[in-house]
Amino acid sequence: MRKRWMTATTAALFAATMICGCSNPQKAGVKALEEGNYEEAQVQFEKLTEEDGKDAAEGWRGLGMARYEAEDYQGALDAFGQAVENGISPTVQMYNLMAVCAMQTEQYGPALEYIRSGLALADSASADEQPSDGLIQEMRFNEIICCERKADWESAKQKVTEYLEAYPDDEAAQREAEFLATR
Repeated sequence: MRKRWMTATTAALFAATMICGCSNPQKAGVKALEEGNYEEAQVQFEKLTEEDGKDAAEGWRGLGMARYEAEDYQGALDAFGQAVENGISPTVQMYNLMAVCAMQTEQYGPALEYIRSGLALADSASADEQPSDGLIQEMRFNEIICCERKADWESAKQKVTEYLEAYPDDEAAQREAEFLATR
């Protein structure tokens, strides 16, 4: 599933490249990212981070995606943060990537904030901007895990109950509910 969202995110990045007529390093970075050459993608996107304005912001976002795919989660999280500082408006997908990065580096408080920001953005999105149900489901499940990792048992119990109302056949969530019943 993660690769499907990354493909959609890569396609969105490529579309942004075509619309704004951005520089060749961005096109080369997107191509390298699509081909799975994450090292080359990082080199190309790093060139963009040295530019001004939108190019720098897109470079940071692309760098975050390349680092994420290379499993450099702290580096990806730092790059996504720079993208936001340079003017990128986070999407639900970007919030999810940031949350996963934070979870992978055991930063559960920030991960929970990214998840909640992403879910709030999804709730306010127009019909044509709605993220996939699978993405929302993943984010809601990760919200439970973050609450557990923070030992916030009451919130985790509440979230797993809400989650199972929406996704009653999810066996992993059913196991989480059983675990939480012991807390």
